[in-house]
Amino acid sequence: MGLSGVKRSEVSRQCQELDTRVGSFLDRPLEGQWPFLWLNTTYVKVRESGRIVSVAATLALGVNDQGRREVLGLEIGCSEAETRSGLISSGNCCAVGFAACHR
Repeated sequence: MGLSGVKRSEVSRQCQELDTRVGSFLDRPLEGQWPFLWLNTTYVKVRESGRIVSVAATLALGVNDQGRREVLGLEIGCSEAETRSGLISSGNCCAVGFAACHR
């Protein structure tokens, strides 16, 4: 995959930086009105406890009253119903979580 020679410490540092950026994105306030909202779910494979499992990833996209399109949130869960209800109940459609789905 082209990752030979990459140190674990470098991967860890970059993941921490990414976590900080994602946290800032998720904590940002959503101001104004979003008259159009799309929820799109796809299933992706993830590694959980050494196994590959399928989880639902629901993306919330909105268009504000000035016509600007923006990603409003992302929710990861066991099913489409679970992720959509999580996005809607989060209030600002800005929640990311991972529920342990397969035991």
